[in-house]
Amino acid sequence: MPGCRLSFGEREEIAVGVAAGESLGVIARRIGRCASTVGRELVRNSNRDGGYRATGADRKARERSRRPKRRVLDDPGLCRRVRRMLEEKHSPMTVSRLIGGGVSHETIYRELYRGRFGDPRAVLCRPRRSRRRRTRTGRYPDNLGAYKRISERPDIGGEPGHWEGDLLVGSDNRTAAVVITERASRICLLGALPQGRNADHVASVVIRLLGSVPTPLRRTLTWDQGRELTRWPRIEAAAGIPIYFCEPRSPWQKPLVENQNGLLRRWLARHLPMPRSQATLNRIAHRLNHTPRRILRWHTATHTYHQLTAATTS
Repeated sequence: MPGCRLSFGEREEIAVGVAAGESLGVIARRIGRCASTVGRELVRNSNRDGGYRATGADRKARERSRRPKRRVLDDPGLCRRVRRMLEEKHSPMTVSRLIGGGVSHETIYRELYRGRFGDPRAVLCRPRRSRRRRTRTGRYPDNLGAYKRISERPDIGGEPGHWEGDLLVGSDNRTAAVVITERASRICLLGALPQGRNADHVASVVIRLLGSVPTPLRRTLTWDQGRELTRWPRIEAAAGIPIYFCEPRSPWQKPLVENQNGLLRRWLARHLPMPRSQATLNRIAHRLNHTPRRILRWHTATHTYHQLTAATTS
């Protein structure tokens, strides 16, 4: 009956059809099943040599359906290793990639929410008690002057040297840190603001961070319309880089730095003040930049940035 598991008789019909070279559709119509059902059966239960036998396929299916199953993370040693990496603020996706051995990130998420590693909010990289709509307060500044809009920015594609910037704020919006990220390599530069988030201080920190970047990798910088960057002409003159501003309330126009801010929350939580020590932020940036990233084919941002630097300065 369609919808139920394949019977031994149906598997025998599939084996006969495969031996005769019939298509999946022909076999499926004969046994009253979907062609996709037959296709999945062949993928799951064929022999290593690619052949299909009804007896072996039925045995594999019965073994696979036995309950209860032993979970992958029932292994104490593997469980401790996963717990340690989660406590080091690696995401479940990164843990899955680094450990391998059939431990998927979905498995780790499932065990987290079953309570194996304690409260998920205390372990996950981006803990959230609930999802709620943020209220917008305040107005966007009207003293940016004749700034350049993001619509005027040239088509950057995958060209290296284009940066996005933002402020990562701490508790009660009283402290902040400068975050600058390069789009191609995902390298992240952090700057402390011990004197507060006034425009002159932010401009000095941004100039210092960009000063460590080779000139060929300083093509554009994209920022939102915040008061902290009202000294943008000074940054352009000192760093030699044009600055473009997003449209109001459009953070998706600089998606990379927004994503980096989410990753940085692993170590710089919203309810805590931002560190005023540059050495502390350097350690956090070093840790993020040396974490394998899926978008970089599991290379690190530092590795990719060094390759871009060598290619553009040679």
